[in-house]
Amino acid sequence: MRDADTKTVYRSFVSAARFFYEHGPRLVAVSVLWFLCSLPLVTVGPATLGAYAAVASLREGHAFDRERVVATLKRHGVSAVLLSGVPLVFAAIAALYARRYLLTRSTVALVLGVLTTYAAAYAALVLIPTFAGLVAGEDLETALRAGVRWTGRNAASSVMIGLGTVLLFAVTGALTIAFAVVFGGMVAAFHLEALLGPPPKSEAAEDHWSPYESARR
Repeated sequence: MRDADTKTVYRSFVSAARFFYEHGPRLVAVSVLWFLCSLPLVTVGPATLGAYAAVASLREGHAFDRERVVATLKRHGVSAVLLSGVPLVFAAIAALYARRYLLTRSTVALVLGVLTTYAAAYAALVLIPTFAGLVAGEDLETALRAGVRWTGRNAASSVMIGLGTVLLFAVTGALTIAFAVVFGGMVAAFHLEALLGPPPKSEAAEDHWSPYESARR
């Protein structure tokens, strides 16, 4: 994974939007499948990991590698459930402390609520490079360690990626149907673009020319 500054994150968001336009039908399919698979909430981790794997294969070969997606989920699906549960648990605890603070105005509840909110946000940010590492073929421990290190080295960029994700969530959520058909695929493309850089050029790219290609040169 490459290190990224805030300008790189911004450019990655723009590039991801362009990538979504170029591969619209495929990424809409990824988004819809991600949305349906995430409805039970406890499956949001494997659904996100699967979306990452699908978009990664599309970036590399301009076509979905179903075997890669299935293999990634078989290898790391359970781990994805457990990993994604960490920020959810912290967020639930933060909500309980927030409720307690509103009822009692307890300073302790306020401090603990802020700390658990920070822990939830940090855990969620670490998952982004961790999932990218899992999709790249790393084992769980290696990917998790790399995710923690990357987040520490690129703190400002990690926060910007998180804010971009929240912004996309808010905009697509406000448009209702757009959340189901855009959010999952767009977020996966954005995260992978920011972490891994532009899609590698290949012979397949020459066979799938787009109107943006001339603008890049």
